[in-house]
Amino acid sequence: MALKFIWTSQAVKGFNKVVDYLEAKWTAKEILNLENKIQQVINQINLNPEQFPKSERNTALYKAIVDKNNYLVYRIDKEFDIITIINFRGTKQKPKH
Repeated sequence: MALKFIWTSQAVKGFNKVVDYLEAKWTAKEILNLENKIQQVINQINLNPEQFPKSERNTALYKAIVDKNNYLVYRIDKEFDIITIINFRGTKQKPKH
């Protein structure tokens, strides 16, 4: 069964911040590459939600590396088959999770 993915407003804000940076400093190709990598990670999570390591700060959360510059933090709700993407961040930002 496919899981439902929900992005929190914080995760959307983090994603938009990274995209804004890419738009200012790089090309549309980098943005497309990032979107493809995010989709690959989401596909992996859908197949095996617990495959990524748990967050060091909160063991109810998982941290999935998207690429060398970005990662996402998510929570699994097994009862309702929902993955909530809590945050999307650059690796150089101070971690919150």
